[in-house]
Amino acid sequence: MSYGTVVMKNLILLFSYLFLVNADVYYAPKITDSMLSCDGFDNDYLNCDNLLLGSLKGEEGDEAAKLSGSLEVLQEILPEHECKIEVFKMADIKDEFMYECMFNLCDSLQNTDSPWWPVIEKLNITECPVPVKVFEVQGLTISLDAFSDFMCHDFCGEYRIQISFMDVTEALSCHVLEICIVECETED
Repeated sequence: MSYGTVVMKNLILLFSYLFLVNADVYYAPKITDSMLSCDGFDNDYLNCDNLLLGSLKGEEGDEAAKLSGSLEVLQEILPEHECKIEVFKMADIKDEFMYECMFNLCDSLQNTDSPWWPVIEKLNITECPVPVKVFEVQGLTISLDAFSDFMCHDFCGEYRIQISFMDVTEALSCHVLEICIVECETED
């Protein structure tokens, strides 16, 4: 191989590297599935199996989630029931625990600043107990601005979000949603 060929290959590699490093990128969540029941858990409190979620660009170019389908409340959601959200980063050997929070859905029904407010408003849930009912949702777009701090290179990867309704320490329902945070190139 001649000296000129080696230099040319190195220049091509250098320009390829510089192009990739300097490319304008952004980070986005990708939701590709519906919310499913946790493995081995019999959900006789809340059925989310027909609730479909997806990711898309919102009306203003921001990241958004799209929600469609039905949410079936099989038992009344009482004021003393808490909602527990756990986030795990998926790994080959064992998923890594990342975050946990717990809140009372009934206490937050009037909180318009909560990330789930658009869902509460669309379902027209105004008070507790939340009745046994099938709630239909079609094409609800939810802004993901509340999670913008997580849209960066450090958080790229696959995640499992587990959502449970609890009565003190007893799980009444258990649902799982898998998402990933990916790096995307901007389109010029």
